[in-house]
Amino acid sequence: MSRITLFAGVLRAATAMALVLGAADSVAAAKPAAKPPAPAAPAAPVQPAVGPTIQHIIITGTQRIEPATVLSYIALREGEPFTPLGGDIALKALYGTGLFADVKINFDVAKSTVTIAVVENPIINQVDFEGNDKVSQKDLEKEVQLKPRMVFTRSKVQADVQRIIELYRRNGKFAASVDPQIIQRPQNRVDLIFAIAEGPSTGVSRINFIGNHVYSDSVLKGTIATEESDWYRFLATNDNYDPDRLTFDREQLRRYYISHGYADFNVVSAVAELTADRRNFYITFTVSEGDKYNFGKIQIDSSIKELTAAELRPLVKINDGDVYNADLVQKAIDALTNAAGTKGYAFAEVHPRIKRNRDTHTIDVVMKIDQGPRVYIEKINILGNTRTLDKVIRREFRLVEGDAFNRVLVDRSRTRIRGLGFFKDVSVKPTPGSQPDRTNLTVTVQEQSTGELSLGAGYSSTSSFVGEFSYTERNLFGRGQFLRASISASTISKEFQLSFTEPYFLDRAISGGIDLYKIVTDYDQADYQGDTTGASIRFGFPTSEYGSVGLRYTYKIDDVTPFPGAPLQVQLAGGRSTTSEVGFSFGYNTLDDPIKPTRGWVFSVGQDFAGLGGSLKYLRTQGNVAYYHPLFGDSMIGSLNFESGFITGYDGQIIPIQERFFKGGDSFRGFAQAGVGPRDTAVKGDTGAVGGNFYAIGHAQLRLPEWLPPDYGVNLALFSDFGTVGKLDSVVPLCPVQTASSSCIRDNLAMRASAGLAVAWKSPFGPITIDFGIPFLKTSYDRSQLIYFSAGTGL
Repeated sequence: MSRITLFAGVLRAATAMALVLGAADSVAAAKPAAKPPAPAAPAAPVQPAVGPTIQHIIITGTQRIEPATVLSYIALREGEPFTPLGGDIALKALYGTGLFADVKINFDVAKSTVTIAVVENPIINQVDFEGNDKVSQKDLEKEVQLKPRMVFTRSKVQADVQRIIELYRRNGKFAASVDPQIIQRPQNRVDLIFAIAEGPSTGVSRINFIGNHVYSDSVLKGTIATEESDWYRFLATNDNYDPDRLTFDREQLRRYYISHGYADFNVVSAVAELTADRRNFYITFTVSEGDKYNFGKIQIDSSIKELTAAELRPLVKINDGDVYNADLVQKAIDALTNAAGTKGYAFAEVHPRIKRNRDTHTIDVVMKIDQGPRVYIEKINILGNTRTLDKVIRREFRLVEGDAFNRVLVDRSRTRIRGLGFFKDVSVKPTPGSQPDRTNLTVTVQEQSTGELSLGAGYSSTSSFVGEFSYTERNLFGRGQFLRASISASTISKEFQLSFTEPYFLDRAISGGIDLYKIVTDYDQADYQGDTTGASIRFGFPTSEYGSVGLRYTYKIDDVTPFPGAPLQVQLAGGRSTTSEVGFSFGYNTLDDPIKPTRGWVFSVGQDFAGLGGSLKYLRTQGNVAYYHPLFGDSMIGSLNFESGFITGYDGQIIPIQERFFKGGDSFRGFAQAGVGPRDTAVKGDTGAVGGNFYAIGHAQLRLPEWLPPDYGVNLALFSDFGTVGKLDSVVPLCPVQTASSSCIRDNLAMRASAGLAVAWKSPFGPITIDFGIPFLKTSYDRSQLIYFSAGTGL
């Protein structure tokens, strides 16, 4: 076939194909477009290569850890294929447990066996510290994370080294270094020792302020916690550089300025520079004081219908034109929140809206009160009482499930629980309940030791040397019961006492108790020895939230033995007497804290009537009232305390000396024990006191701010005591009348007064108080005492 013929055939075939395609296009234009072809199926994933099957898994090197435990950490199993990826995952998993110092995984293809060889990390036998002097062992143990019986790892050791170094830096030891040392012990155990080189202390050489014009450097230094190092501050703990304390100092400066009207105050920077010898720091605060502002308009916008703005305004102790003080704003928020809580609005919110008027330098404040729902108590949950029974805490609560929430009653409940003395800390917090109008109260307590077994010796101004063996339990079996048994002996007295109190007798709000005692005392000031044996039974019950009544019966036997040369009054009282008396007391207490009150008052009055049997017949009345209130912006606590008592006989009864009132020592500071009141001046020395039938004494005290860190437990107070003691029976001969025994008793109800300083210390052996008192108003026959020691009391 020729090329022309072949070309013609191809041309004819192409022409025919074009005609067919043209016809197909015409049909396609007349019909809807056809669906596009389905996408091609994705390519199948590439399957990883399947490794050989594991026939055996062998684990070697374990000592304490079981092989099954090792297998539980990995995914390799007999009968499954082994791959290098699976081996790597198993290796990382075993290292991740922190139990092993070394791990090797080997697969024997010929035997289809996986061998896992491990080296266990040792177990810490003990952790010790060497070379620490500035930081105690106890503080170091709290700081480190590694403990005995934990797994030893080098990473954890290095982390603890950094924690110790940081702890020393916070204590001013920036040159401290730590060298961890390990001592190998049998059975893969180690002793971990942190060898510490503390280095010299890094103090604060100087504190500078830049930008302060209103307040001097000395004033600002008094507002911050950091102090400059100096020789006389050997007890100070804040005379070193601490970054955390520096942050606190910035906040203290800000609070100080905004509490004095400088609302725009700002600490621009606080820089600590180490000196060239690396022994001290220079600390520089750069501040921007801004302008001083006063309060403008004070308004209250309350959405609670029961609390109108007019009713709430007296609670806000801010007046228009006062110097702006952010602390007063916060106190107003607290007062308004508590007021809303008393109406049952537990989750009421107070939002202060502050508007600065820079032209007039005033700040307007609008207190916006959003009520939220009225809330009822759904549950009361008690946490932390590992020993005390729930019912002991619940019976002190002034609210029960279903009651409307009341902030005042919640605070009162916390005060009552804390007043039990069983707990270091008590907190009561509301949390949302199952419904918007329900709340749960969570009471969290921290138990403290309530039992005390003591065998000790001491010294007091009254009893000289004292020895005591006693057992006291204030929360017997966690039921709130009180038990005390004691035997004590001193230079002048011997005492045995057994007391038991059930605060809720028969699970009712009635307390019951019994006391047995025997006391033998040499009253050198009154020239006689007293021997008293007695028993009493007592009951008490509340009359209101703050009031209570007590009833008691006492029977006792007194033996009085006058010393040779004793005054006539003492000689006439010699011999045995019996007393059968009934009494009552009423008390009313609104103190905010029963242990260390800051505000509130307490009142008590009681009477004892003797004559229902026994040889003595008298009526004794005593009363006391005290008031506490914060002064000078809550920095000091002032208190006034007045007490008085009177005893009188009937049916011709002359009050014997052992029933009279003797005051002095801790009851009238600045005077010796029994140093105030009637006295037989014919008796030489410090003896001759005969006591009085009446006393009235007042105590004014100002508790000073803490000047040492709270851990020292030292408190100071200024005091002044004033009053009188006297008024003997009319048959008692007074001076200038002389009796056959040349007795000369002075009794004139003269006013006495003293003033001084009280120092209270919470020592490891219990509270100790030292009173330094100077009488500035007294009679010639009173006996003064400059320093008086007492134990078991506080300010």
